[in-house]
Amino acid sequence: MRYKKIMMIACLLSSSVSAQPVVNTDTEYYIVDGVDAASIREDMNAKRPGKYDAYTSWKVKWRFFWDNKKTSCTITDVKTDVAVKFTLPKLAKDNQADRDAKQRWNHYYRALIAHENGHRDFGIEAATEIETALLSMGQRSNCKTLDVDANELARSVLNKYIADEKRYDVDTRHGMNDGAVFP
Repeated sequence: MRYKKIMMIACLLSSSVSAQPVVNTDTEYYIVDGVDAASIREDMNAKRPGKYDAYTSWKVKWRFFWDNKKTSCTITDVKTDVAVKFTLPKLAKDNQADRDAKQRWNHYYRALIAHENGHRDFGIEAATEIETALLSMGQRSNCKTLDVDANELARSVLNKYIADEKRYDVDTRHGMNDGAVFP
């Protein structure tokens, strides 16, 4: 019985301290095909939606709740939602590519997914930091000031992660340094 009480208290404490953004993920595929690596690459170049083989976008929304007292206003709760959308190539199910092309594809695809998950993580980290930052703001003299300050703080956190994500692509050469390269 004592063990259950301790576990319940631990769960309550851990859930109240950590930020928990809601993450919704959508994945859109474009199907590629070919008999060898060169023809798969050619098909991917023709079908990809932009300059790169894959694309991940994320959007963070936040809302907060406050306690309005006569002389102060304090944030009491913060909720964030992260919408993530992956656009990825997918090798056709009935693909007749040679063994070498399939092995290269598998290696490339693992690296591509890892890179795109890195993009996703920037959105989740931004949402988590927004929750933490807003909950740590302290009180303001009125709720209008609190609202303005909270939104300004959330936007500054968001802008930091957008800049970090751009650096991530520069540093990784859009995943190429980590193996997200298909012939």
